[in-house]
Formats: sequence, structure tokens, C-alpha cells
Amino acid sequence: MAEEESVLDAVNAALGDAVDAPEPEKEVAAPEGDEAAETSESESETPAEEPEGEETDEEAEARGAERNPDGTFKKKEAEKPVEAEKPKEPPKKDPINDPIPKDLKKETSERIRTLIDTAKTVTAERDKVLTDFNYMVNGVQATGTTPQQYGETLSWLALFNSRDPAQQEKALELVESVAERLATLLGKERTIGDPLGAHQDLKNAVASGQITAQYAKEIARTRNGQQFRTELQTNAQTEAQRQEQARGEEQAGRQALTELEATLRASDPSYEAKKSILVPALKPIMASIPWGQRREKFLEAYRSINLPSATTPTPKTPTNQPMRAKQPAGGQTKAPGSMLEAVSGAIAGMGK
Repeated sequence: MAEEESVLDAVNAALGDAVDAPEPEKEVAAPEGDEAAETSESESETPAEEPEGEETDEEAEARGAERNPDGTFKKKEAEKPVEAEKPKEPPKKDPINDPIPKDLKKETSERIRTLIDTAKTVTAERDKVLTDFNYMVNGVQATGTTPQQYGETLSWLALFNSRDPAQQEKALELVESVAERLATLLGKERTIGDPLGAHQDLKNAVASGQITAQYAKEIARTRNGQQFRTELQTNAQTEAQRQEQARGEEQAGRQALTELEATLRASDPSYEAKKSILVPALKPIMASIPWGQRREKFLEAYRSINLPSATTPTPKTPTNQPMRAKQPAGGQTKAPGSMLEAVSGAIAGMGK
């Protein structure tokens, strides 16, 4: 008894018959004469080509393609075209650190250098301010302080440093409130300092019965207040004198540098060229030197700079010149070979 044909076998058989069934021939007008013979020969020699881009069932089955519900193979997905690489963007220009073009005029180059030095100085100062600000903010945040607590602290400092007794009383009320809250949080009883602690004479007077304890405490509070006010005034006067002295030294130092600049500009035609080299090199060092010493330090470094002269010919070495020792003999010092060496030597000696 023959096995019953399954549905899948029937579908495959139908698909196979459809593929094997020959297509009906189209009627084509027969060419005449020799053309008909050539045409028949070329058709018999040339094999039938399959249409490009279409996948056969054998190829689909070979690659393990899945079938559709009707039994046909799923078509192969078209490969996505490879995207062309994007052209690399040219490097961005850096107006601060890019080299200055050599074909500019001398005045233009010097002006550009001055602007670049100014921009670098301003940027460095801005970065320092930002760093200090972030350091302060991060320090406050590290303590867990809330914005409300920070504002409360600043308010208390303003009231405390005020010279108005009414404002100082508010500062006392505020600090008393903070102390009361902290004691409540810890579950402890607040202890107030004894005003008689630093006044042995008042203690003795109370012990001997000369004055009452209440009256002695009033005297002690008055003494403590006067002593504390004296300390505050002394500290304020000392700080004011220090600031005034610093302002005087800065003013005198600036005046001395201004006078030195006027003298050097009038006596040295190369002053501006030397200044453009020296000032940027000395600026980081001058900040750590007292104003009273800056004039001499600047002049010391200025005298060590020797600009190359374009008109001075290079002396020729005689062929019969005797040989000399390579190292300088005795205590002689080798002369700087460039402006950079001269400035570096001057800077190295500034701290001495």
C-alpha cells in the first residue's frame, strides 16, 4: 500500500512542477536569409542566462533560508551599502598658541605678542579665581552645610563684626539659639562659663563677704567686655596698619619701576625689544618679590640681555690661530649664547 502524500510533499511537488514547466514560447518573426542562419547558430551556442539578482530555490536551500507560510523561501535581504567615510575636519585654529606669521610687519607682530600675553595673563587669573572659588564651595559642601545654614552663618558674622550694640545683641541671640538647638539635639544641659573665672580678686571679695556674688559677676562681665573690645580694636588697627604699609610699598615700587622705564627708554634704543622678551619671563617671578626689591631685580635681568645686531659682521677665525682649552680656565664664566640663556641666567639669580 502506497504511503499517503503529506501536505508538505504536495506543496514541494507543485513548486517543482512549476519550476520545471517550460514557459510558452513567444512568436518571433523569423529573420530572412543569412541573418536567420547566424541567429540560429548564436542562439544554439549561447547558454541561457538566469536573470541577475534573483536567488534560486537551490541557493536559498543551500544557505538555510527560512520558508514562508506558503512554502516558498524567504528572500535574501539586500546588503546595505557601505557608507563612505566622512572627510576629516581640518584642525581648529588656536589664535593664542598658533605661531605668528613671519611675513607681518614688526609693529604688527609686537602688537600681536602683547595681545597674546595679555590674553594668557587674563586667562591665568580667571582660572585661578575659578579654582579658588571651586575650592571654597567644595570645602563648604564637604561639611554638609545647607544654603540656609551658610546664609545664617554669614548673617551672624555681619552682626558680630558690627559696632552697633543692637546688632551685636542680635548676634548673641542667634548664637544662643544655635547653642540651645545643639544641646537639645544631644540631650545635654547647657553649661555657661563663670564670668569670675579670670578674676581672682572678685572671688576673694565674694568669699570674704565684702561684695555679693551677683555684684561681683556684674563687675566681671564689665571687665570681660572691655578686654574683648580692646582686643578687637587692637587687631583691627594692626590689620589696617599692615594694609596701609603694603599699599605704600606697592605705590613706591610702581613709581620706582616707572622712573626706571623712562630712563631706560630714553637711553636705550632697543628698550622695547628687550622689554617684550623680559616682561613675560619675569612676570611669574615678580609676584613673589617684595615691591621694594623689584626695581633692582628688573634692572639686573635687563642688563643681562644682549640683542643680536644685524649689521655686525661675524668675525672670521684665523687659520693659524693657536688652540685653546675647551673649558674656561680659572674663574671665567661662559658668555650667554642666546637671549634665552641670558634671561634664564638672570631669572636664576633673582632669588639670590
